[in-house]
Amino acid sequence: AVALDSHEISSLTLSTLERRLTNPFRAQFTSRKRVCGAPVEASRCGSRVPRARAVAGAVMASGEKKSVLIVNTNGGGHANIGFWLAKTLAAAGHDVTMNVVGAEDDKKMAKTPFTLFDEIRSMGVKTVWANPDEVSTKHAGAKFDVVVDNNGKDMDTVGPVADFAVAAGASQFLFVSSAGIYKPTPCPPHVEGDAVKETSGHALVEAHLKTLPLKMSSFRPQYLTGYGSNKDCEEWFFDRVVRGRPILVPGSGDQLSSVTHAEDLATMIAAAVGNDAAAGEIFNCVTTKAVTLNGMAELCAKAAGVEPNVINYDPASVPDIEVKKAFPFRPIHFYSSSAKAQAVLGWSPKHPDLSAELKERLAYYKSIGRDKKEMSFEIDDKILAAIGK
Repeated sequence: AVALDSHEISSLTLSTLERRLTNPFRAQFTSRKRVCGAPVEASRCGSRVPRARAVAGAVMASGEKKSVLIVNTNGGGHANIGFWLAKTLAAAGHDVTMNVVGAEDDKKMAKTPFTLFDEIRSMGVKTVWANPDEVSTKHAGAKFDVVVDNNGKDMDTVGPVADFAVAAGASQFLFVSSAGIYKPTPCPPHVEGDAVKETSGHALVEAHLKTLPLKMSSFRPQYLTGYGSNKDCEEWFFDRVVRGRPILVPGSGDQLSSVTHAEDLATMIAAAVGNDAAAGEIFNCVTTKAVTLNGMAELCAKAAGVEPNVINYDPASVPDIEVKKAFPFRPIHFYSSSAKAQAVLGWSPKHPDLSAELKERLAYYKSIGRDKKEMSFEIDDKILAAIGK
């Protein structure tokens, strides 16, 4: 394990810090005062990212209008990426159709971001509902310049959409993949080209798209936050903070992760529209700073104006409880570098201050009354009992 004091950590870029970390599973720092990593300025292990080959938004700036179809998931965190992408592209003058999978009367449509669709409709975005295997029928005869798949995780779901893209005359296919396909690395952050789980659905889709007669690009996001989100991320922490409960974090709590505003994910994808520099490329779709797991807890507590009560524990001491059921993040170093997107697409985040975003999210959390909702913390209580707290 590598020991760094708080002054060292605050002065290190992630590129330097990465070289000091030798084991992604056991990050043991002597200080936890530094909760957010410094900006990633270069790839890890001496790798180099190509210099910028294009300016982000060049197509938008030129006024060239594109017809874009977004096939959007009907649940989970990724749904908000599509919402923000539609807003971003429509604001830039593109003709956008939002195709949500499933049915319009599905109960999922009662949640954000779907309840916010009037915002994008007022910008001219067309909203329709159809499953992947129904897309070719739903949009029969339509022509699109760009097709974005923000839904599929395997060939069964992406294949029909990709086939339709070719038939519809699209020149680009943008796929929202996942950084979860990376294999753990002893030298974080993950960079494009790192080893992936080759049999995972996302990896198989990426490989297939490279064989099609159109310009593909793939984007690998991690955890996200921001207006319109509906999947617990910061909410998990808020649930405990506002009720005065301890926040149980597996491991040392110094594991590094990444939490990005959905608009920043969308602007990165939008920067690829009509951009030849993006052709055939894979991009880590994340912000420029990392956050520790303890740091996430501390920032959520700070947003609520209370002192954080963080308890770190060894998951091995509670073998009957799966970590993924007890904590919303992976308990290892799990973060990626967006240096390539910055260099190739000229992208930069609009929301780099996670602390500020969490204050907004807490205000929304309270506005919907979740802070008053009765909740059970059975798993937390079992862990506390097991570790003698």
